[in-house]
Amino acid sequence: MLDPYKVREDFPSIAGDYIFMNNADSTGIPIPVLEKVLAYYNEVKSRPGSESTPSQKALELYLDARDVILKHFGIAEDNIVFSSSNFQSLTVILQSIEFKNNDIVLISSNTQSKIVNLVEEYLSKSRGRVEVFDFETENLEEKLKTIVKKGVKVALINHVCGATGTIIPLDKVVPVLKDRGVVTILDATYSAQRMRINLPKIGVDYAYFKSGNIFSIEGTSILYFSEERANSIKKTQGYLLIKRGEEEKHIDTVALAAAIKYLNELGFEDILNHERSLVDEITSIASGDGISFYQPASRDSKTGIFSLTINNLPSNLLQVILEDQFHIIAESGSFDSQFLLQKTGGRNVLRLSPTIFNTIEEARRVGEKLAEIRESWRGKAVEKEAGEEEQKPE
Repeated sequence: MLDPYKVREDFPSIAGDYIFMNNADSTGIPIPVLEKVLAYYNEVKSRPGSESTPSQKALELYLDARDVILKHFGIAEDNIVFSSSNFQSLTVILQSIEFKNNDIVLISSNTQSKIVNLVEEYLSKSRGRVEVFDFETENLEEKLKTIVKKGVKVALINHVCGATGTIIPLDKVVPVLKDRGVVTILDATYSAQRMRINLPKIGVDYAYFKSGNIFSIEGTSILYFSEERANSIKKTQGYLLIKRGEEEKHIDTVALAAAIKYLNELGFEDILNHERSLVDEITSIASGDGISFYQPASRDSKTGIFSLTINNLPSNLLQVILEDQFHIIAESGSFDSQFLLQKTGGRNVLRLSPTIFNTIEEARRVGEKLAEIRESWRGKAVEKEAGEEEQKPE
């Protein structure tokens, strides 16, 4: 079982009175990962590649790190490349697919709009189009079979929603798509740090995620492509450019391998179960009239990310109240999620994302303070309504 009190010793930046519930996009870097990076700089002081002894040592560390990453995701050496960003990874993926006029790209509704815009811009050259599909719907497989009949060429699946934390059931989705010859792309940005993912076993054609979201340093996107798609992607200009500069990312690779080792030692199943317990603790205490949660109904579909609104209370003001009065750090906004904006009627939300170093006691305090704010704000709303009634002319 994961021990958050022990884990938090690896995150000195969270020491003090504040409770950090903003870990979806800004996950910290644990000491063992930082120590690995520091040791690399102190002991090697060189890039891999030349004949010098430091360079040979750097090459050894770099190749060992790559091996850790490959084994973790079940990837062969020739089916991975390290790019600079998820945008670059997705652009190269799109370059490798031969689109024809009116081809359709099916995109999960929880995908950020900037990704949707990138795909739409690319498809405009071939007069293709994007169709958004709700992968969180009931009777998922049957509905997916129906929509795929319309000539879908590619499906881009956001594995875990960055706003509601919902896990898309890949075991139900991918077989349907593959059976109908649909090329599958997996955005694993919010899943790679909380689930052990064997990409060839899942059966997707492509996948990508960011190093900075997996308790490592920023700067790298891992791009995976299946054996069947290898020739197509290696012919693209984008792939050749990435490959030329890949060894420039030696520090990022060493750090990512250290982060993967760290998370493996904690146990991915324990990580996910701990996050779910924290979310359940917060929501069970905070629930009541005037608060709405945006998260999956099923516990098996939950992660440590969820959003909420309190009636008539702007979410940016709620963020300020939590931070200034109660020392609870959260995030407010739309998180570039059209899916969430539709659910809230265009309102921004407060997003909470408890993680491996948060304790049940912290979750309980967050729930209590949200309940306190909810009740206080509800009381103000009632007083305002009563005052407006009194002022109405007879």
